[in-house]
Amino acid sequence: MGKSHYGITRLKKAKAAWCWNVVLSRRGKTFSKAFYDDSLGGKAAALRAAIAWRDEVARTEILTFRDFHEQARSNNTSGVPGVCMVKSAAQPEGAWQAMIKPEGKRKMTRSFSIKKFGKRAAFNLAVAARKDMLDALTPRPYLHSATAKRIARK
Repeated sequence: MGKSHYGITRLKKAKAAWCWNVVLSRRGKTFSKAFYDDSLGGKAAALRAAIAWRDEVARTEILTFRDFHEQARSNNTSGVPGVCMVKSAAQPEGAWQAMIKPEGKRKMTRSFSIKKFGKRAAFNLAVAARKDMLDALTPRPYLHSATAKRIARK
């Protein structure tokens, strides 16, 4: 194939039926479509159509860094994404901790001692700190591929 195309692969569907297949995922939803050489006037025309469709779909429902960090993980036990209970030898009662990992930066954390604030107040302070961390995030798409980032900027 030579050149790599984000989300696009070349497939042979039948004996002489070649197509470009586009598969993208946005917010847990999969988008896919096949572009057949025969029906679109050849390999190059089918690829152009596939790229145009991919670029249109790729701009829809893009997950932002804030959206990503607001998602509850399956191992979350506090009920608030990014807030967890931590215990150490120095603080056997524990502390509620808010954390976030901005792109390209070190993980940010803030901890609130249960001994100092009480269980409910420490939790509420951690939730408020987590909200402040989310508010400080730069609003940009949560994308890994350089091509996907370029498409999102169009």
